[in-house]
Amino acid sequence: MNPLPSEEEGCYPMKKAIKAITSLLALLRIVSLPAAPLAGTALAAAYASDVTVNRSDSLSRLFTDKPEYCLYCGEVHTGSGGRFKQFFHDAAYFFCGIVGRYPGEGRMYFTADTLDVGADEPFYFIHIGDTHVSYIDERDCGDARLVETAGKRADYCPKDLRMLDDVALKARELDAFIVNTGDLIDFVSRKNLDIAREFNTKNDVFTSAGNHEYHVYIWNDGDNYERRDRVRDTVKAAYTNDIEFSVRIEHGVKFIAMDNAFHNIDARQLERFKEELAKDDLPIILALHVPVYAPDIFAFQMEKLDYDHPAWLMGVPEELMREYRYSETDYAEQKANESTKEFCDLIRTSPEIKAIVTGHDHAHFVSQVTPTLRQYMVDCTEGQIFEVR
Repeated sequence: MNPLPSEEEGCYPMKKAIKAITSLLALLRIVSLPAAPLAGTALAAAYASDVTVNRSDSLSRLFTDKPEYCLYCGEVHTGSGGRFKQFFHDAAYFFCGIVGRYPGEGRMYFTADTLDVGADEPFYFIHIGDTHVSYIDERDCGDARLVETAGKRADYCPKDLRMLDDVALKARELDAFIVNTGDLIDFVSRKNLDIAREFNTKNDVFTSAGNHEYHVYIWNDGDNYERRDRVRDTVKAAYTNDIEFSVRIEHGVKFIAMDNAFHNIDARQLERFKEELAKDDLPIILALHVPVYAPDIFAFQMEKLDYDHPAWLMGVPEELMREYRYSETDYAEQKANESTKEFCDLIRTSPEIKAIVTGHDHAHFVSQVTPTLRQYMVDCTEGQIFEVR
């Protein structure tokens, strides 16, 4: 089954171009009441198309022969029907800037690409990340701080679990398994873990840990290894593979999921990775939460974040962290240990590694780690469909 409409192609979501406009529009909330129905209507029309797009080599296409680029959804729309969808997407973003909320973000959109790595036969997987499920129930209501956390995160994290249903349905349609690169949940609560457990047991899911898998209260929680160790066994029980380090072989392709949620790996993970490299010459697809440093993704993140925050990457050179004046806390959290430095070197020099899938930054970006190695960062409401050949 081909998941792609062949006539459409896509490109990077680049919403920054109208960020200033939507910020100004947010000040005009006096008109938010009449704008809300218009925003909902526009979003409904936009999402009803359920477009699946191909983003291969999208950056060059964006700046050459594909001018009809939608700043709302990151698609390049073609033809009269495409321009119609683009109109609704742009209208949705405009009116949602007035309202200050984006009611369509609880549903998944799908993109698609092909990985030619030398599989025994073609197969599909769907990459997701950063869904940030954010629930508590009466079992956690005695923890006032957790209740406060859930309340504050409610406006940031989607409550609509249909996005997980969207992924499950698409995986069944394609006979695909799901690769989740972390932050399925926003914080550790009994309800969140129940939802994670149900999603993972009802579907074929292969997961690497995200930092929010170990977060309890979010604020001032940081990259706290002590807290991670305290909740790790409880969290891991909600997942069907070891989210610290797992290996899965599909049609002659080796998938390795590793926990680098706190911007580093440890010596034990490094040794296991070396063992897998030495074991055979199977092509490898790495699943990590935090993306690996490369100049293009560093520039993208710094620009996207307006230089107000550090680029959240693994293995950022220390001279760059000093140049961009990382705070003392950010520097300490992101400074690469020796195992991480060696791991990053192995990634760049091991021909067996054919692709990396990551999340963490809540944006779609394809990074060229080396001339032959691409890294695919997934948006938080995006399902990346990969056909592996």
